[in-house]
Amino acid sequence: DSGKLIVLYFYANWCPICKAEFPKMQEAFNELTTDQVIGFRVSYNDNETDNKEEDLARQYGVAYQHTKVFIKNGERIGKWPDGWDKIRYLSEINKALQ
Repeated sequence: DSGKLIVLYFYANWCPICKAEFPKMQEAFNELTTDQVIGFRVSYNDNETDNKEEDLARQYGVAYQHTKVFIKNGERIGKWPDGWDKIRYLSEINKALQ
């Protein structure tokens, strides 16, 4: 559904930041009370990355693993390479839904 917020998390299986952060994203998603958000983990720059995932990284200008990309109505509305905790995920998601 185009009105939904799509959250892409670019994840590398060798990346310690990714391994620490991804469970925080999952915790945040578990606390969401809306069905207007869909999250995906996208393999990036590791031995599990496929062509579609490479294309996604190029399409949204991702240069580093542990980058979050928010998409709404087909448009990228945000991109963040910094590490987030659960509170920041909830805060950014709720902001993007408004």
